[in-house]
Amino acid sequence: MTPPPLERPTVQQATLNRPLPDHHHRAVATLLTAHPYRTAPRDQAEYLVNSATITAWALRPDELNAFTLTQYADLVMHACYPLALKHALLHHGDRRHLRTVANEITRRINRHFT
Repeated sequence: MTPPPLERPTVQQATLNRPLPDHHHRAVATLLTAHPYRTAPRDQAEYLVNSATITAWALRPDELNAFTLTQYADLVMHACYPLALKHALLHHGDRRHLRTVANEITRRINRHFT
């Protein structure tokens, strides 16, 4: 008799690799074309926003404990992605500013829910 197969735990997707909402297209396009460092730190800035989103989710207030990481990432994409990207670009995508960008995300999300 063979034992039943082990169930794999579900893993939350920890990425903002999702389509940009239509209402943010103009803001992000303007931000990227107006920024003096057009291409160099863009990937780093996007990575910083992703990491800051995870950090903000981990430190979210009790009112938002029901949100999964995927739901929180969707919320960031819809509510404040251009703002988070702007701050990440201002800091050249430098991960030493992770908490600063996470705090900006948290402030914006808290305006909507607390």
